[in-house]
Amino acid sequence: MTANSRNSKRARSVEAKAKSPKSPLMSERGERQSQVTLQMRESLHKELARKAFDSGMTMRGYIMNALRRSGLKVTDADLVDRRRR
Repeated sequence: MTANSRNSKRARSVEAKAKSPKSPLMSERGERQSQVTLQMRESLHKELARKAFDSGMTMRGYIMNALRRSGLKVTDADLVDRRRR
């Protein structure tokens, strides 16, 4: 199997999962999820991780809460902990 065919097969698999109604790539309202990669200083990352932990939240949840407080439309569903248990 070539690298192109593997990538194509993987892309079709991700696309099919994204269309699934229970996919983590789809929001509660059927809106596709998008991913952001953020570069930051290691010390800032550690501080964020510590504050999130102290708040009993994931870093994602902590950031989403900060976005909500800043006035963005973050729903309760956006704050759900999506880690596998």
